[in-house]
Amino acid sequence: MPENISIERISECQFENMREEWNSLLEKGVTNEIFLSWEWMYSWWDVFKNEGSQLYLLRGMNSMGETIGIAPFYLQKQTLLGSLKRNIIRFCSSLETYPDHLDVIATKEYERLFSEAVLSYLIQHNEDWDLIRLEGVHENSVIKNYLTTTPLKIKRLLIASVPDAKCPYLVIDGSFEDYLKSFSPKKRQTLLRKRRILINREKAVFRAVQCDEEPEKYIQKLFALHEERARQKGIKTTFSGEDIYKFHNKVVQALLKDGKVVLAFLYKESNPLVSYYCMKHNKKVYYYQAGLSYEGEKRSAGTVLFSLLLENAFGERYKEFDFLRGSEEYKFYWSKNYREDYSITIRKDDFINRMTHHSYAIYRRVRPQFQKIYKPILH
Repeated sequence: MPENISIERISECQFENMREEWNSLLEKGVTNEIFLSWEWMYSWWDVFKNEGSQLYLLRGMNSMGETIGIAPFYLQKQTLLGSLKRNIIRFCSSLETYPDHLDVIATKEYERLFSEAVLSYLIQHNEDWDLIRLEGVHENSVIKNYLTTTPLKIKRLLIASVPDAKCPYLVIDGSFEDYLKSFSPKKRQTLLRKRRILINREKAVFRAVQCDEEPEKYIQKLFALHEERARQKGIKTTFSGEDIYKFHNKVVQALLKDGKVVLAFLYKESNPLVSYYCMKHNKKVYYYQAGLSYEGEKRSAGTVLFSLLLENAFGERYKEFDFLRGSEEYKFYWSKNYREDYSITIRKDDFINRMTHHSYAIYRRVRPQFQKIYKPILH
C-alpha cells in the first residue's frame, strides 16, 4: 500500500461499535454529508442486510495506527439468467434509500493517499468483485477526483464517470427578507399572500417534532400523507414498504437526539395538510421527502411550508438548503443553482468488459439526441 497506508476490512461487530470514530472522521472529512454519517449507514445495514449482501467496509490506517479513511462499501450478490452470478461493489444504502453526495470518508491530508490505497486493495482482491458501481457520487468527491485525474491504464481498469442527477440547492446568505427581494414583485407578492391566507386567515399551525414527542407517530403521519398522494396521482413511489418505514423510523430517532432531523407539519385544526422530512448537518438543511394531502395541495400548503423552513434556515444562519436529487419544477421555484451527482462504473479490462464499456459510451452520446427527438411521444 502507498505511503504506509494499510487497509483492513471492517466486520459487522466493529461497524456496530464505531459510531464515535466514524463520525469524528466524517467531521474532519473532505465530503462531510449527512448520508455518510454512521447513523444513516448503520441503520441501513441493520434493516436491509440479507443473504444477497455482504459488508465490504474498508478502513485505512496510517503508520501510527490512526484511522485516516473509511470506504463505506458493500457487495451486492446478483444472479442473472438463472445461474450467472456476479458481485457488485456499491456504496452502502445506495440502492434502497437513494442518498446523495456519497463518497469515501477521508481528511484533506490523506484524500489521495487513501483513494490510492483503496484502489490498490480492490485490484489486489479483484476475485471478490466483478463490477464496481458507485451511484449518487458528489461532484467534488474524493473518489471521483482521484479516479478522473489519475492515469489508470496500467491498472487494467475501465472507468466511466457520468452525471447521474441534478441536485438543486440554495446558498443562504443575508436575511430571508433580502432573499425574497430576489423574486420578481409578482412572485414575491403571490408567496406572501398564500402565507397570509393559510396562516393568518385559516389559522394553519406550523409544528416541528421534538425528540421527546413520540416521533414514531409523526413518521407514520408522514408516510400516510405521502402514500395517499402517490395513490391519488398514480405515482410509483420508493418511499413505502415495511423495510423503508423501519429504516426511516430508526434513522430519524437516532438523528433526532442530536437535533439533526426536522419533521415539519402544517396543520389545519387536527388535520395535517403537509409534512416535510428534512435533515440538518454541517450547517446545511437537506430536504429529503414530503407528504401532501389533497386539501393541502389546493391551499398551496407545500409552498407555504417550504417558505417557513427556508425562513428558519436563514434565521438560524445555516449556509445552504439542499433540495437533493430531482429536477422538479417546485425545487427550481426557490433556486436556479444545482450541482450534479455522478455515477461511476469500474470494470476489469478484458475483452467482454471493453466491448460493454465502449457500447455504453456510445449509448451515452446518442441518448440525449434520441430523447430530444422522441420526447413528444414519450411524454
